[in-house]
Amino acid sequence: MPFSVFTRAFAVAAASIAALSLAAVAAQANAVLQGGTAKLAEGESVVFMITGGESGPADLNAQCEIGDVGGTASITFDGENYVPLSDPSVGTVLTLSRGETRSYNLSGVVDASRGADAYIAFRFTGAPAPMCFPGMDCSGAEGKAASVTVTCRNGAG
Repeated sequence: MPFSVFTRAFAVAAASIAALSLAAVAAQANAVLQGGTAKLAEGESVVFMITGGESGPADLNAQCEIGDVGGTASITFDGENYVPLSDPSVGTVLTLSRGETRSYNLSGVVDASRGADAYIAFRFTGAPAPMCFPGMDCSGAEGKAASVTVTCRNGAG
């Protein structure tokens, strides 16, 4: 089949559309996490504000670590105007044991275009109830942690 003007025009148009699509993806802004470290007692929360996404969806890449656990601890992950694309999901309860440290590479999309704040948060809700059935000796159940430490920062991305 001979190469025609229409074939060449189609190829140029297709290449132009592909280049514009790639430029639009590259131009999408990244969200920025206002990171830090907090030591939480039972019932306390730490909120990490996110800037970006005011003009539409923005990518967030962050790293969070929970540690310094002296017993068992339940920590609830929360977020507003943040759609996680990685674990943990908003509402997930993370359970840690004495000496355990958990690290999470958070990847998600932030959309604060409706004027609301965007953030992620961790709430130390206490200790999970031990599995103890009537008649069982539960004296060996691990005690609850007095505190946990949460650190978050922007990730590579």
